[in-house]
Amino acid sequence: MALRWFKVCRTDELKDGQARSIRLAARPYAVFKVDGALYGLDGACGHMKANLASGRLCGDVVECAMHGWEYRVTDGECLTVPGMRLAQHPVKTEDGQVWIGLEWPADASGTETNGEDR
Repeated sequence: MALRWFKVCRTDELKDGQARSIRLAARPYAVFKVDGALYGLDGACGHMKANLASGRLCGDVVECAMHGWEYRVTDGECLTVPGMRLAQHPVKTEDGQVWIGLEWPADASGTETNGEDR
């Protein structure tokens, strides 16, 4: 596995208090912007796998749109079920784009991305 960067969106498309997602290998990943900082997480709710980027972001907590489970986006901790946590992923901005870094098999392509990978 190697860290690979996948484009999520343009930097001007992600405002404070918003989220964006991408789907890779049938899995959603989400990037949240809170007080100017970017946070990357696995994007599927631990309950019924709803896309968390579609949820409501209040401060640093996202509420799943399907059943209301809550997660702190700064560390992935589930506030609804103690001890449950979503995996975190690095995020960067470069060339006017927001990128999420994922551990990815060296020989796998990112053909399901909404953009290119680096």
